[in-house]
Amino acid sequence: MTPVESVSLAAGAGKAAVHLPDSLFPLDGFTSVHDPLYVRVLVLDDGTTRIALTVIDQTSVFDEQVTRTQEIVQRACAVAPSNCLVVASHTFSAPHVLPPDRAPRAEREKNTRLSRAVDDAVARAAAEALRTLRPARIGSGLGSCRVAVQRDVPTPHGWWLGADDAGPTDDGVRVIRIDGPEDHPVAVLVNYGVQPSVMNGSTTREGGRQVTADLAGVATARIEERYGGGTVALFLVGAAGDQAPYLTAVRTAVGDDGTLLRTDAHEDGNVLARMLGERLGDEAARVAEGVRTAAPAAPLRVVHGRVEVPAQVPPAGLHTLRPSRRYAFIPDGTTDVPLVVARLCDCVLVGVQAELNARTGTALRSASPFPATCVVTMVNGAAKYMADSDSYDRITYGAMNSRYGKGAAESVVARIVEALHDIHDSR
Repeated sequence: MTPVESVSLAAGAGKAAVHLPDSLFPLDGFTSVHDPLYVRVLVLDDGTTRIALTVIDQTSVFDEQVTRTQEIVQRACAVAPSNCLVVASHTFSAPHVLPPDRAPRAEREKNTRLSRAVDDAVARAAAEALRTLRPARIGSGLGSCRVAVQRDVPTPHGWWLGADDAGPTDDGVRVIRIDGPEDHPVAVLVNYGVQPSVMNGSTTREGGRQVTADLAGVATARIEERYGGGTVALFLVGAAGDQAPYLTAVRTAVGDDGTLLRTDAHEDGNVLARMLGERLGDEAARVAEGVRTAAPAAPLRVVHGRVEVPAQVPPAGLHTLRPSRRYAFIPDGTTDVPLVVARLCDCVLVGVQAELNARTGTALRSASPFPATCVVTMVNGAAKYMADSDSYDRITYGAMNSRYGKGAAESVVARIVEALHDIHDSR
């Protein structure tokens, strides 16, 4: 292996709000906007390879929209679609951008308008990223913040959703800072394992739902306010399949007879989202302040792969799921899982569509040869949960609500670790 002394790097970042006029509502259960949704785009170029990272404030991004987003970024920034990673911030409080054939007939026209509004924001953010492209340096750091909590809890009727302080979680806040020539951050990437779902399922007292980027939106805004103009903060949701916000607007409990009990803080829940988002944003900014950026010692690289894993029949619908001690997992052959690894110089982003559990993320990072390894989910599509094997033994919500069978997560970790060693050893 011949070491590379230094590599030139250029970076540019852009941010654009998604325009949601009042005439768009009601849509997908939403009736108003509490705070704006954004699209954020980061472009990196080492003179040979150009990479784009696009983060959209949505619950998930379907395949059709992934392709369309990659085409928009390609036109705006000359980035090959295979080098464009599209990530959902995973707020649960945004209307879904559905393929035309999946949108309810009564909402198809509004869904089309929503889709165009998001595409327009992608184009504007990408154009700004290209316009601001300039020489850059990169570095990473690690902090800690207790915003997430293990959401699988035991009940007399089986495991269900709640908050377990003693359960496995990962408090690590992984930060990548990219500086321009003035020692001012072009971008700050924040990788943390929590579902930004403080307001998930919450309604106003009048019964409607409000659009919000939730705690991820608050955290990124906090960082951008800290550094002022010219800095874009991107939230990359980590291995958060079993990680809920420490506090949520909607509380679900299991009654003595097994029924699900629900309470809602309504609009007051937004205070919780702000508290947790500011806490995460402040810790990420603190870590960023201590990061020393430098010229990279290795070039940019994107590697795609696939791994065959066991599949199972998913549930007929979320309404069918309850705490259970006898849930029947029905095998359904095998399925291919797409993987992507993006080497950002001495940092790596490991991307999967599925939502991994915290223990899976920890196992992956522990086996990685890169000290700065960010496990990112909701990348280039969405695929529900991929729980660890122990979750199937306990019959958790994530194991039941999955198209993947027991052992899938462990197979994915093994394949990714193999790819990481290949990349590390070939530099």
